Amino acid sequence: MSQLPESAETDSLSRRQIILLVAALVFSLMSFSLNATMLAPAVRDINQTLGPGAFVAMSTPFYLAGAIANVVLIRWSDYIGRKRVLIGIVIVMCLGTVLCLSTSLPLVVVGRFLQGASNITYGLAFLILRARLSGATFGVCCGVMASINGGVAGGDAFLAGIMTDAFGYRSIFALILVVGLIAVAFVWKWVPVDESDSRSDGRMDWVGAVFIALTVGGITMFLSDGGHAGWTSTPALVYLAVTVVAAIALGVTDNRVEHPLIGLKHLRSREAWPLIVVTILVMGSFMVVLGFIVPSMSEDPDSGFGLNATTTALLFLTPGAVVQVLTSPFVGRLAVRVGFVTVMRAGIAASIVVIALTAVFADHRYAVVALIALFGFTCHAVILTPLSSLGVLQASDEAPGALPGIANASYGMGFTLGFAWAGPIVGSGTDSTFHHAFWIAAGIGVAALAFSLILRPKPLVSGPVSPAGSTAHRT
Repeated sequence: MSQLPESAETDSLSRRQIILLVAALVFSLMSFSLNATMLAPAVRDINQTLGPGAFVAMSTPFYLAGAIANVVLIRWSDYIGRKRVLIGIVIVMCLGTVLCLSTSLPLVVVGRFLQGASNITYGLAFLILRARLSGATFGVCCGVMASINGGVAGGDAFLAGIMTDAFGYRSIFALILVVGLIAVAFVWKWVPVDESDSRSDGRMDWVGAVFIALTVGGITMFLSDGGHAGWTSTPALVYLAVTVVAAIALGVTDNRVEHPLIGLKHLRSREAWPLIVVTILVMGSFMVVLGFIVPSMSEDPDSGFGLNATTTALLFLTPGAVVQVLTSPFVGRLAVRVGFVTVMRAGIAASIVVIALTAVFADHRYAVVALIALFGFTCHAVILTPLSSLGVLQASDEAPGALPGIANASYGMGFTLGFAWAGPIVGSGTDSTFHHAFWIAAGIGVAALAFSLILRPKPLVSGPVSPAGSTAHRT
């Protein structure tokens, strides 16, 4: 059982420092998460303003950048420090947000790509917490960090609906820019740094970085193009070929360098590869439900409920996010006691049941409202809280930033997989459209549960890991 003893005596920071650190990390996470959560009520406005299919066109580069940045930049932070990379990526996010204010779809796509790289804020935040905190303190703070996945207590989705109806979707990006600038200031001032903090011996494997970026990018684009152009289409086959060649090259170089980027021998362990598969399947099933299927159903005037953005946010997005924020810290504390993997498995099983019930009652508006609010607990709190932490907790001693990078990249690949299968189904416009989408999501969830049973928890230590903030675990 993966378990952390409840002890806060070994925390390396005072209570005030912990509060300020968590505040800085929360704002850095918000700078990314608002880019994902606040656009859900604006799907129709984006497509009407930038053209049909613009929302999906913007989503692919967003998650592609996150996948590449996670496997490269989090590992790089092992060598140059977490704080430097965190500040730099939030600045990049702000630059991308400025581009998203444009009326040109190509510029917006570039902006979304730059914004997507800030996905690494999650991995960096958990690495920083694990290096500084222990026991119950770590568990509660993990819950707080994970709760940001659902936005700011649901208020962001509701506010996004109001802003979209009143001022258009660009007002959302203006707000995100303000949050990003605040995050830069807070991280610079309140995230502690040590000259030896999070530094690994050796040099960054940039050759391996190129190959892993091509591998992850190829998988992401194959899933994206295969979903709407056909799995045997020319672009999809080209991306598949790039993936295979890059993966082979990565395996060759991994055995020839002293400090490989990933360390494939670690990924072959049951402590690593099942976590990657589970992450992809959870993102490709459950998360696409709230991020795409439910908003589309709510606003669809023919097969759905025909609601506006504000009502969609108020009924379907805000309640689940509120539940997540209220319960995630308690879930994190529970995970410290009974095991992060155990809690995650329970959340997956419960979410399968909730999505299956949603498929049955998809024609009843208020039944769906109640079930999606419950989904905020079973999925967003009980699954995401331990899942967000496991990349760090299951990491190898030699390459502490490798598994968190791959695990976080799996979020983007999972979302891309979700859009690949859900996009054509939701866009079909038949009366059974959303029923089918919910049942498919439940089926993928069953596969996620099966792989979670293969995952072997890694024994953890009670105090913050060391030396010098390294995420290596001591037995």
